[in-house]
Amino acid sequence: MKKPWKMAFVALLCAGGLTAVFAFTPNGGEMPAKKMAAQKAYVYNLSTSTGARNVSNWTPVTGTAPSCGIAGSVPCKVVFDSSVYPTLQDYIDDQHFDSDADVAYGPGVVSKQ
Repeated sequence: MKKPWKMAFVALLCAGGLTAVFAFTPNGGEMPAKKMAAQKAYVYNLSTSTGARNVSNWTPVTGTAPSCGIAGSVPCKVVFDSSVYPTLQDYIDDQHFDSDADVAYGPGVVSKQ
């Protein structure tokens, strides 16, 4: 008669242990979700590179960024990881562009004619 009680007690301990493990892990025992890099995109508003380091000359893109056509020396659009650069100003500051013309050749920048 003692054996069924022992087995029931062991089963109860196992169930309680599993419940405690899942209760004290984040997301109820699920693996943490990987943070996806959020891309930000901006389109340049001017037809010359003069003013490319000024964020007021850029417009944020919602949805798909437009095509830039033939590559040239004028910035067209920029796409960057918002977890690295929260704002366009942060991106521009971090690149240390020597001139407005340098922006057209920066990382993540697509240029146009």
